[in-house]
Amino acid sequence: MHGLMRGGGCGAVLGIALLWGSAAMAQTQPAPTSAGPGRIVCQAANKCQIDIGTPPTNLRYKVDATGLADADKDRLVKQCTAKGTPCVATVTGPESKLVIKATTIKFYN
Repeated sequence: MHGLMRGGGCGAVLGIALLWGSAAMAQTQPAPTSAGPGRIVCQAANKCQIDIGTPPTNLRYKVDATGLADADKDRLVKQCTAKGTPCVATVTGPESKLVIKATTIKFYN
C-alpha cells in the first residue's frame, strides 16, 4: 500500500507541474490589440508609428509591420512617410510595452 501512495503522489505532482507550466505559457503570449484609426508614418517596415487623437493627449504606439502582407508593407514604406500624405489606418496584433507587432492593417485613405 505504501508503494501505491508513492506512485499516486508522483502523478499528482506531475499533473500540477503540467498545469502550472500551461498557465505560465498562456500568460506569456500578449493578447491582440487594435490601435486606430490613427495617422501612421513609417521610415521602414519595422519602424512605424501610429498617433491616435490630437496632441498633446494623443496615444502613440510603435508599430512593427514586418508581419504584414508584402503589399501592405510596401504601401506603408512608400506612401505613409513623414514627407508624404499621412495614412490613416487601424493596426491589429500583439502589443507589448506600447509596441504593436502588426498582423493586420486596415487603411481608410
